Amino acid sequence: MRKILVVCVLLLVMAQTISIQGCTKKNAAGRETVSFIPASFLTSQSGSIFAQEKQKTPASKDPRLNAITQRVANRLIAQAQLHYGQHCQGFQWEVVLFDKPKTQNAYCMPGGKIGIYTGILPVCKTEAALAAVMGHEISHALLNHGQERVSQQLGAAALLLGADKVMKNKDVKSSKRKKIMIALGLGAQFGVVLPYSRQHEHEADKMGTHLMALAGYDPSEAPNLWRRMMALGGSSMPEFFSTHPASAKRVRHLEQLQAEMAPLYNQAANKYGLGEAL
Repeated sequence: MRKILVVCVLLLVMAQTISIQGCTKKNAAGRETVSFIPASFLTSQSGSIFAQEKQKTPASKDPRLNAITQRVANRLIAQAQLHYGQHCQGFQWEVVLFDKPKTQNAYCMPGGKIGIYTGILPVCKTEAALAAVMGHEISHALLNHGQERVSQQLGAAALLLGADKVMKNKDVKSSKRKKIMIALGLGAQFGVVLPYSRQHEHEADKMGTHLMALAGYDPSEAPNLWRRMMALGGSSMPEFFSTHPASAKRVRHLEQLQAEMAPLYNQAANKYGLGEAL
């Protein structure tokens, strides 16, 4: 078993080396990222997936909620294009409010396709909180997190296949090889993929709050939203095994951002405060 753990460590070192030596570039947050696939490919695939989602999931027919969703998106997108224009080149922005009352979720795909589910609106309660959610998801797209995540998973998969081939060539017994591959898989997942996911969430929280403040929404509503999320309960899974930061830690981070975001909000050309109630 000790040898297996050594191999796990070697795998993680190799993964980091590949990331450094791969196709790297700085994202909108200024962090060096690795990418093995072109952004245009993910944008094309996202457009197809979004089209399928629109076919199978009905859009909300509530004119007021649709109007709020659209104007929040328009205000955030305007700031994204103004301040992060080079990172949203080629985006074909589109937002749809899907009628799924039991789904508390939202997303923005690479290329600017935004999906909001009506189930998250009662949690948001305010237009500003919806701006916090939507700004966070838009930030994932601006920061190329989808492209980076897929590249990491491809790299980890390639390393696992390579390790399996080496063991077969060295005639490692099937039972032992299986145990090693399980250990390697866990090492790659918890040592490489998930930590990056937590970093993605941290970056998107900051940029999302930045966008909502610039758009004229009170940034103090962002931590309030996550307090409401915490009140709902949810999974008791430890943060280490989760792709999202623990809610209490997330609230603290958003509270710490307020000193930086308040001046941006105060300087916004138009201020909407909390906006309409949802």
